[in-house]
Amino acid sequence: MFAQDEVIRVDTALVNREVVVKDRQGQRVRGLAKETFEVYEDGARQEITHFVAEERSLRLVLFFDVSISMEAVLPTIKQEAIALVKHLRPDDAINIVSFASQVQNPSGWLSRERATEVIRNIVSEPHAQPVTASMGEPGYRIGDSNTYLYEALRYIFDNFKADSDRIAVVMFSDGVDTAAGRAVPNIKRRADEIGKELIQRAQESWALVYPVRFKTEQVIGDLPAAARRPFPSVIRIGSAPDDPGRGLFEKIAAASGGEVFEWTTRQDLMAAVENALEDLRSQYAIAYRQPHMNGGKRFRHVKVRVKLANLVVRTREGYFPDERK
Repeated sequence: MFAQDEVIRVDTALVNREVVVKDRQGQRVRGLAKETFEVYEDGARQEITHFVAEERSLRLVLFFDVSISMEAVLPTIKQEAIALVKHLRPDDAINIVSFASQVQNPSGWLSRERATEVIRNIVSEPHAQPVTASMGEPGYRIGDSNTYLYEALRYIFDNFKADSDRIAVVMFSDGVDTAAGRAVPNIKRRADEIGKELIQRAQESWALVYPVRFKTEQVIGDLPAAARRPFPSVIRIGSAPDDPGRGLFEKIAAASGGEVFEWTTRQDLMAAVENALEDLRSQYAIAYRQPHMNGGKRFRHVKVRVKLANLVVRTREGYFPDERK
């Protein structure tokens, strides 16, 4: 049996994969042997040189969206994040990061005890407060305009590159970027401009991203005008358009090899956090020697298969090789 660090550390000649296997009912499957797996790079079968099926230590980044739209649910999220930390192993390390209009207070790698203290002290980013309408004053509401989600993801991929350790990011957010305002064309343009770059950064970083997405009901774009009625009414015909950035958020998670878990209630959130942690604890580590191929730093497609029927594999779609290798 080879040393565990042999897979966790990225040898200059190795391609490392984190693999999750599920059955058709969505249950994670553990206990499979090395011989059960096959790996293909750009269609060519590769020899699996290293394999670990046991639970391993990890480096976990807890990433908190502290923008306006998450303010009401932040206390609940913090409670569940603390519960997650308590279920980690003593040899796991935790990093706490928050973001809204900018990334705030990266904590560095912490023990479970210190991480719990840092989570308790997380607060929402300061913002203007709503004003209730009064005689002669119309008042106003505050909409979320301080979620620079894409810049936050760029920070994660630039600063957490799993080159020597297994790094996972559990991200508590609604997945809505508001830096472009509410106009759908502007939102789409921003997602299109930054999307390809973020997906490539996700592929290059090797960090697994698990968004725990709060299904907030934010208004994207303009609602249709209210229908004309012979009596006062606020009924509107039609509905607000979908957020064009939603698909990008899911593609980024998939490119990293992670999965999106959604929630609306406290029970949903508990299940989502448990699912993310269970996913990390159920991973197989597979490695093979990087083939010598011409073509420079082009994307290489990787497919992992299992030889047993009715099982589904989830892993990264591929990688960009380090040209120094």
